[in-house]
Amino acid sequence: MYGRMVTYTHSEDRDALEAKARAGVIPIVTAIPGYVAYGVIVEDDRVVSISAWQSEEDAKSGDAALLEWVRANTTMKVQSRITGDFSWLEIARP
Repeated sequence: MYGRMVTYTHSEDRDALEAKARAGVIPIVTAIPGYVAYGVIVEDDRVVSISAWQSEEDAKSGDAALLEWVRANTTMKVQSRITGDFSWLEIARP
């Protein structure tokens, strides 16, 4: 399983940014084959985007699509970015 984590800075209203991102990003990631999970942490002017994917190819497809959306729809700027094979990832099963 592969992961993607990107840290951004932003200068937008937090609530507006969260609403815009949720509406724009979720349809993108759920449409990409191999999507497992997606989450966001917002703290002050920083946003951390974390996702999990079945394969490296899936993670890279997600990364490209998400970066394109961010550039076209927000003021967020990438501060750090990593996509790679999880050393380990524990997922609770219902």
